[in-house]
Parts: sequence; C-alpha cells; structure tokens
Amino acid sequence: MNRLSQTDTIWNRACSGGISEARSGDRALANLLRAHGLTINGGVLHAVECLTEIELNEAEAGYRFYGLDSISSMLSRAKGILISGEDTEDYESVLDEEYYEKIPDDDFLVGTFENHFRSNPSAYEPT
Repeated sequence: MNRLSQTDTIWNRACSGGISEARSGDRALANLLRAHGLTINGGVLHAVECLTEIELNEAEAGYRFYGLDSISSMLSRAKGILISGEDTEDYESVLDEEYYEKIPDDDFLVGTFENHFRSNPSAYEPT
C-alpha cells in the first residue's frame, strides 16, 4: 500500500476542516480551499455569497498567506459589488475570468502550497 506524501496528508487534512487550533499554514490552506471550492463550483460571487463574514475574512487571509494578494483583493471587491446592490451579471464573468487567469487549475494551488511547505515546514502540523 502506498503511503501518502507529507504534503498530500496536509492537503487532505485541510480539506477535511476542523483545523481551528492548527498552525498558520494549515489554517490558511483550509480557508483558501473552502473559498476555492465554492469558486470552482459557482464562481467568485457565489463563493462570496456563501461564505460568512468571518469565513470570507479568513479566505482573504489564506490567499494572502500564499502570496495571492490579487485574489484576496478580488474577494473584497466582489463583496463590495454584492453589498452595493448593483446588477451582478455585469461583473460575474469578469471576476471569474480574472480568478482563472491567476489560478488556472488545482495544480497551481498544489504547487503554491508545496513550495510554501518546502520553505516553511514549521507552519504546518506534523503528519
């Protein structure tokens, strides 16, 4: 039987939730992945609508933790659009295209996480 790599174990742990007492890297990854999953399923505006205020703030912090500041800013902009009451149809495809330009697929996020882990292993709970 193949044993999961350390990074696969950390990634899976982040996907399973329940990491409130974990280290900074674990929390950032879990919060980023929560927002990313919602974005992949329904778009940026959908993700922002589904997340609570706290979850959105945590997601923004998670993207920043991994150097994806532009995505963090995009989530904040999307929240502003929703609050403004403007017709979101004009923004939906623009935000989604911008997201996919920065994060074209899950492999990009995996690589970003793995690079961070190699440089900062102490940011993650041991496996």
